[in-house]
Amino acid sequence: MKYLLSFILFVLLWGCSNNSGVDKHLRHSGNIINVKELVREIVIDTPLIGGGARPYILDKYFILSDGYSEDNQIFLFDKKNFSYIAGVGHSGEGPDEITSLGELMPDVLHKRIYVADYGKMQISGYDLDSVLLNPDYLPKYKLEMNKAATPVMLSYGNDTLCYACCITAEPGKHFQESLVTWNMKTGDIHPLITGHPEVERKRIRYVVSFEKDLIAVSYDHHDLLATYDLQGNLKHYIYGPDWDNATSNAMIYYYGSICICNNHIIVGYSGERNPDAGNIHVSKLLVYDLDGNYIKTLNVGYNIIIFCYDSESNRIIMVLDDEIQFAYLDLDGLLG
Repeated sequence: MKYLLSFILFVLLWGCSNNSGVDKHLRHSGNIINVKELVREIVIDTPLIGGGARPYILDKYFILSDGYSEDNQIFLFDKKNFSYIAGVGHSGEGPDEITSLGELMPDVLHKRIYVADYGKMQISGYDLDSVLLNPDYLPKYKLEMNKAATPVMLSYGNDTLCYACCITAEPGKHFQESLVTWNMKTGDIHPLITGHPEVERKRIRYVVSFEKDLIAVSYDHHDLLATYDLQGNLKHYIYGPDWDNATSNAMIYYYGSICICNNHIIVGYSGERNPDAGNIHVSKLLVYDLDGNYIKTLNVGYNIIIFCYDSESNRIIMVLDDEIQFAYLDLDGLLG
């Protein structure tokens, strides 16, 4: 009996110690730097692009998608000076047109963008070199999407290994978002990360770094971040000061876009309650190291809808809901 009690005590102590290494409870209200004066407007007069645009970086190009555009829905710009180059992806019901534009998935290796069409449940591939040579270029690759478990927020590794957020629902329950691996060629989907066990209504964003063997996940309605390796093994839960597991947190918007910038994780932060009218957008960027330790807060001073990271120029490129629509923030000297 004595040895049994000793063994149980050892297991409990080991478990507590192990969790303490995984869990980080941090405050992110200190070391705030106002950077609004460093934000530079990106002026895009032609073509006209709506407020629902999504930004991407691929090779030498800054790419915007606009699912509400009545003509082309994908626009290529020079990422250095943001001059317009070309547009592709006609809106429409035709065989080579886009019915309901979803996310783009940049393929760095082949200089290709994959485009999700959730109307046709199809992925189309556009070779950028061909787009630049032929303004009437039509997508060369077409793949069927899994209709039973729809992948969204797509991240390309190779043709047989992509990461995605998958939406699932059971009768009488909230729909859930979880991370999966996705074979683009076969359509096979395998669960990878189900998320925090105490969060009943999971709404997430994520980013993958193949170089760092890292997946970082932010929760829309909970003051919580999480990091994993590429096999889905948990590294850390990073709890903010307002963390709890209440389902009613759907009324509060915590985190927005998330990216990995060299040796840092940057995530947009709001922490505000949904108003009766209008939208909540993040206006701050929280900076963490890759182990999830808080470093500082960059107070951007503009309402950020979504952002992406240009690693070559070391800058955040933002779509805003403010007096300016597009802008960038150079990160040189800001993160250390």
